[in-house]
Amino acid sequence: PSSSFPPHAAMESWDDTVYVAGLPSDITEKRLLAFFGKVGIIKDDKKSKEPGKKKLWIYKDKSTGQPKGDATVSFSDPGGAKGAVEWFNNTKFDDSENMITVSIAERKVNQAFAGGAGGGGGYGGRSSGGYGGG
Repeated sequence: PSSSFPPHAAMESWDDTVYVAGLPSDITEKRLLAFFGKVGIIKDDKKSKEPGKKKLWIYKDKSTGQPKGDATVSFSDPGGAKGAVEWFNNTKFDDSENMITVSIAERKVNQAFAGGAGGGGGYGGRSSGGYGGG
């Protein structure tokens, strides 16, 4: 076999979710919500037992528990995610000097229905950006 990936391991866009990289190491959910809430409504996390918890995920180092500088944020509709890319990609995050990149998130199709929560793997930004106008 010439391909190292089976056909069902393709990536698909996660149209209502953005992948953010370059965040400050002291990032909190509250700061992430305040920043990205400017362009759209952040989706409620229906799986969380915390009332009012929003659907965002800050990736953390497994050994230290410290934020790694990347996260995913899910909006209530794809327009919010698209707006976040257009407004915030290659800009400074909040009041920090950190330049962030924001792109529509992708996930592996064959893992889309795998149960459980967890960090690592499965998410990443698109390598090619840009949106056509008209």
